[in-house]
Amino acid sequence: MQRKLGEMMDDLLRVDDEAWGMYAFSRDILNRRIPPVTKIEMLVRARACGIEYARRMIRDYGTSDVREIAGKLNLKLELRSASMTGKRVLFASYTPPDKIEIMEEPVRRAAELVQAEQPALVELFPQAGIMNTILGHEIFHGVEDRYAQEIYTRTERILLWKLLGLKNYSTIRTLSEVGAMAFTQELNRLSYSPFILDILLYYSYDSASAEIIYRDVLGVSSGKV
Repeated sequence: MQRKLGEMMDDLLRVDDEAWGMYAFSRDILNRRIPPVTKIEMLVRARACGIEYARRMIRDYGTSDVREIAGKLNLKLELRSASMTGKRVLFASYTPPDKIEIMEEPVRRAAELVQAEQPALVELFPQAGIMNTILGHEIFHGVEDRYAQEIYTRTERILLWKLLGLKNYSTIRTLSEVGAMAFTQELNRLSYSPFILDILLYYSYDSASAEIIYRDVLGVSSGKV
């Protein structure tokens, strides 16, 4: 029997940062190239990086308001209706050097879903709050571009291959996502991991697939591998 949204959210709100990070790694194409102990060390540093740069933005611009910070960084926000990428709904995107797009429909639907099925959580997931959390996440990707030479989520790389003295290194997408989640969590003063929105936003479009993601997260949380 399919789980109700409220049951899923209650479980997901108890998932810790390490588990969310390991779940993100489990979906990364570089996952098997990195030892578990190294992943944990990277996740700690990526979260610290996100928090550090959030505090830096607050200090430099005198505000934690994500819309004000986006304006100070000259990032242009465009609100659009839902956008499909293959069979999946696109919730938001950052396009260098200065464009952030957020899809309004998924945010509205998620907020309405919480109101209808789990009103006790409305305070945690209001529509404006969901929007600000997504915006903060995308702002971090803009910040990464601006500080690419120094920010941990860009400077940390792994060796993909070497041949005749040539070496090819790659950044690690998971670290960027973990940093972005920590960044927006700090700016928006959230008591939960923003990773939970991946499931909440998706649920109103495809509840069965959202439950699969939920079970994957809990599986990682129980095993941390």
